[in-house]
Amino acid sequence: MRAGRPWKTGKQARRGILFAQLLVAGATLAGCNDVARFSTHPHEAYCGAITLGSPFREGMSPRVQMRLTLDATRLDGDESPGRLWTFEAATQTRPERRLFDGAELRPIRPLAHDPLSQFEMGDGRVRNTLFAVSPSEPLAEAMLAFLSLRSDGGVEVRLVRAGSEDPDADEGRRPIFGMFSLVRREGECGF
Repeated sequence: MRAGRPWKTGKQARRGILFAQLLVAGATLAGCNDVARFSTHPHEAYCGAITLGSPFREGMSPRVQMRLTLDATRLDGDESPGRLWTFEAATQTRPERRLFDGAELRPIRPLAHDPLSQFEMGDGRVRNTLFAVSPSEPLAEAMLAFLSLRSDGGVEVRLVRAGSEDPDADEGRRPIFGMFSLVRREGECGF
């Protein structure tokens, strides 16, 4: 330190404090956007049921359950980041049903270059992504799966298929909309 001159002026000290605060805020935001924490480990899955309200459901029974395994570090890559399973218990008139049985979440490659890949779905969601997914039935039309990684650690999955407006269309070509709220669990969700 030189004689007669303070180490830092008040203005320089304030800049240093502001810079340190910006670094801390940047590190905090980077930690919040780290999606790797959403990855399931072996013997884990996200489990949940379809939202019961009829405005949030079309072409799917209120009894449908879903299981999702996820490697969130692959959300932006060319490889599938996870798999979907669904299960609907049998009734007196219908056998059990599995619309998806380990179906891959398929990246839609052109989306990486389109603003649609940056879509927002409101507060409480850390990240939103969009994938194609094919039902177990070979002739059924594919669907879109919208994944939302939530700030509470859960995942929302919305399944959408425009389908045919023909009332006599095969079941694999009918419109579908279903919203599932999933939480991480040990095991395979009971199915």
